[in-house]
Order: sequence, then structure tokens, then C-alpha cells
Amino acid sequence: MARQKYNITNHDHWFARRWIERKLENPTWLPDNRTYPAKHALSRVRDGAKELNKWCEIWLKKTQWTQMKNAIRAARKRSRGVDTKTITLTQNAWFILDYHAQQENCTLSEVIERKLMHGVAIQSTLDMTYDHDANKPNS
Repeated sequence: MARQKYNITNHDHWFARRWIERKLENPTWLPDNRTYPAKHALSRVRDGAKELNKWCEIWLKKTQWTQMKNAIRAARKRSRGVDTKTITLTQNAWFILDYHAQQENCTLSEVIERKLMHGVAIQSTLDMTYDHDANKPNS
């Protein structure tokens, strides 16, 4: 049994349940052929965050807890009316973003914002210290 990585609240439990059900449509989402038994066990879980948390403790590993937590965080943001845009990514771009999101324990949007803002900060520092037209450091 995995240690609980996140506590699903009553407010979030409907979203979390739907998210889990969608993920279980992919037979390889849970390793070691555990998807079908997990799906069957989920069908017996009654409404409520407490029961869903118990199911998650049994069936989810750290990676799935993190994915769910990030999905819940993103859903909360969307429900607060935060401006969002939809984009299409290549599969490779998605893999890169997803890798960084898992490493940094954040959403894909947060990865983009952090990495791009970091790049802008570096570029503005370089611009202040280096005269690109003259190919020499600023004095």
C-alpha cells in the first residue's frame, strides 16, 4: 500500500473520481496489469472523499498521486476564472513538459511559465551586460 501523497477534499472528490475513471480507460496507466482490478474496486467505492482517498492509497503510486494533484490544482485554477488558452503540442513537446512537471511537481502551464520567465530573466541580464551590436561587453 502506497503512503498517501495527497488528501482529496470533499470539494474536489467529484473531479478526482472522474479524472481517475478517465485515466483507468488506459489499460497501461497502472503498471503490472492492475488497471482492471483497480477499476473493479473503484466501482465499489461509494461517494465521498474519505472512501476515494482509501482507494487511492491502495491503488495509486507516487506518480499517479502527483498527476492527480496537478490535475486538481489546474481544475481549481480554471474554476476561479483564471484566463486560459488551449494549445496543440507535438507529442515530443508534451513529453518534455510532462517530464519537467513531474520533476518540479507542478502543472504543464507552470513549467512553461517558469522556464520561459527564467529564460527571459537570463536574456535580459545578458542584454544588460553585453552589447550585441558591437560584439563586446558593455562598459
